[in-house]
Amino acid sequence: MKISKSYPYPVLYVNNDDYVSSTFYTEFDVQDSFGEVKIQVQFSLDNTEISRLIEEDIAVYLVHIECGQTSFRHAYKSNQKVFEITIPTENLRGKINIHTYIIANKRIENYTNDNLNDWFKDIPITYEKGNILAIGDAIETTMYEDNLEMLNLPSIVKISKSLKNEFMEVDIQSDIITISLPKYEYNQYATNAKSRLKNTILSNVITPSLVYVFSKIHENTEDLQEYTWYQVLEKIFDENNYRLEDVGSDSLSALKAAQLVLRKPLKTSFEEIEKI
Repeated sequence: MKISKSYPYPVLYVNNDDYVSSTFYTEFDVQDSFGEVKIQVQFSLDNTEISRLIEEDIAVYLVHIECGQTSFRHAYKSNQKVFEITIPTENLRGKINIHTYIIANKRIENYTNDNLNDWFKDIPITYEKGNILAIGDAIETTMYEDNLEMLNLPSIVKISKSLKNEFMEVDIQSDIITISLPKYEYNQYATNAKSRLKNTILSNVITPSLVYVFSKIHENTEDLQEYTWYQVLEKIFDENNYRLEDVGSDSLSALKAAQLVLRKPLKTSFEEIEKI
């Protein structure tokens, strides 16, 4: 997104001198974690009048995010100095451009500001809704494609049929996690695994199994570290800025960990059901 250097009204910007003794800066923190890109933005504004406009919802902070490779483009508004934006990773790939602004949230007539440069003092100023009052920092970052095959866990999870068990069982004492389903449940799983409800069905099987696995990790980390499935999960967590050894603690419950790995399976299930 190109930033204009010329506007028919004053704009607070580090590269012009429309204002004196005023600044607008932005700090960014971008994290890619379990299928979501979390962008935390922190604004720092030093201008009393523009701050008042934001407090009164006459102006708002705006973050514009654009990805040319996926054609993703969206603007996020807030009147908070710190806020977090969450975007599915599948929407962002390659170079991502993030720009920040303060814009008019409604028409502003007879605008005045004690910090305006002298040449604006006797000029009537009006901002239409959407006009830019201030331009903050911008960054370009790069998002790389996930190893989706690993995150979908086919390499370390096997679902099999049990002819003797009445309930689902999970075996973790080998390199692959084996989920054994009773005959009827397995037949339903096998028949419908590629239907329109495939994610819902997988969620019903995989989510409770992973909760069980993570609870056992917390109890017996040293005994399980030798297995391939443990090493794969450890890598997944490391690459997503978490620690597998924290799973089962107060900071990261087994239930939350399972939902992270499966990328919000409950939401995905309801979205599938909604489409029926």
